[in-house]
Amino acid sequence: MVKDVVGRIGKKIKDLRKENGLSTKELSKKSGISTAGINKIERGQIFPTITTLMKIANALDRKVSFFIEEESWDDRGFIRNGERKQFHNPSSKIIFENIAARLRNCSIDAGFSIIEPGGTSGPGYMTHLGEELIYCVKGKIDYFLEEQKYILRPGDCLHFKSSIPHRWKNNTKSASKILGVITPPPFIK
Repeated sequence: MVKDVVGRIGKKIKDLRKENGLSTKELSKKSGISTAGINKIERGQIFPTITTLMKIANALDRKVSFFIEEESWDDRGFIRNGERKQFHNPSSKIIFENIAARLRNCSIDAGFSIIEPGGTSGPGYMTHLGEELIYCVKGKIDYFLEEQKYILRPGDCLHFKSSIPHRWKNNTKSASKILGVITPPPFIK
């Protein structure tokens, strides 16, 4: 299953890169990801971190969901517990479970993230349009807004403009669970 997702992401990146008339070197320059890294992702040899996928998606003028989802859009949605789509990123050590319906032209996205010990958003900071609301459900997670560190424990909440450079990491020995609400949806195009 994970191998299928990795292969699908790589193929979509390669197809979209070619559709835009870009070489891997040009995509590397636009995204800040090494040419070798892009080649490995396109061939399905490595799974990109969330940060890497966001940089590539931004360079290709797409949202992350373009690469990971195959679902239709509607004007309303009902999702039963146990029927929500999950996305597992082994390199980031995160399992994301989307709780927002896939509404056409929606304004928010929301989901639970289970972050395994050592799980991280990646080595660098990320920025994007909009706002994020992070609520710690279980465990402990370190969130960094620029150089300010926030330690979120169950019941703690962090709300910030996504234009502030941010990153996160689970520095504990057990999984943490957070609820994230993001606007506009970073995973839709």
